[in-house]
Amino acid sequence: MNNFLYFIYLGFFLSHIPITLFVDSQAVLPASWFPSVCRKMMAWYFETHRDPLMMHLPVWFKTLVYSEIYLQLPFFFVATYAFVGKKNWIRIPAIFYGAFVTSTMLPILAELAVHTGPGYRPAIVTSFYAPYLLVPLCLALHMMVTPQPFGSSRSSKSKRH
Repeated sequence: MNNFLYFIYLGFFLSHIPITLFVDSQAVLPASWFPSVCRKMMAWYFETHRDPLMMHLPVWFKTLVYSEIYLQLPFFFVATYAFVGKKNWIRIPAIFYGAFVTSTMLPILAELAVHTGPGYRPAIVTSFYAPYLLVPLCLALHMMVTPQPFGSSRSSKSKRH
């Protein structure tokens, strides 16, 4: 794996941990659980960009947020560990993760594309969501065609010599 992709993926997982904990989870968890700075940031985001999903919280969207908290968040820690340690075993879990997230992002982006409303800023709101489609999709495709994403292990090299 080249350094550019390595740091994109690692940065994605590392950055997604606080985003899930302090931003996205506000959609389904009690407001009292969050520091006021996080609540104020969300209020500013709503007022400025009018994100229809986070403001109106349709049931299907809340279900996806729960899946982010309970399925994706643990994976972010596992993936971070695997990428830092350059563990090839992350390949198959990364394919599953990328496929899952890609499939969850399609209805989100479709809803954003057709929504109309006063003050809604579709280009900006979509630009917030787009990386959460593009990076997992790229990760899944990359891992599908790369049998050993971090190269062969040292132990297998030493066995051959």
